[in-house]
Amino acid sequence: ATSTAVERVFSQGRQPAPSTLHSKPLVSVIDRAFLCLGSWLRCDLVAPEDLAGITKSLKKRKHEDESVG
Repeated sequence: ATSTAVERVFSQGRQPAPSTLHSKPLVSVIDRAFLCLGSWLRCDLVAPEDLAGITKSLKKRKHEDESVG
């Protein structure tokens, strides 16, 4: 993505967050990550199939870590 595309994502990503997020004293990193990811998906900067591949890789890694420990 070009810097212009990235700037556009972040400017479009300033949509109002649900009130449940504002009621928390500190929004978690995971909540923020999902908000960003949603913006990237809406702007076609991340393909859903890429996200599925990443999710599968993370689940596999977690399973391997659990079997080692």
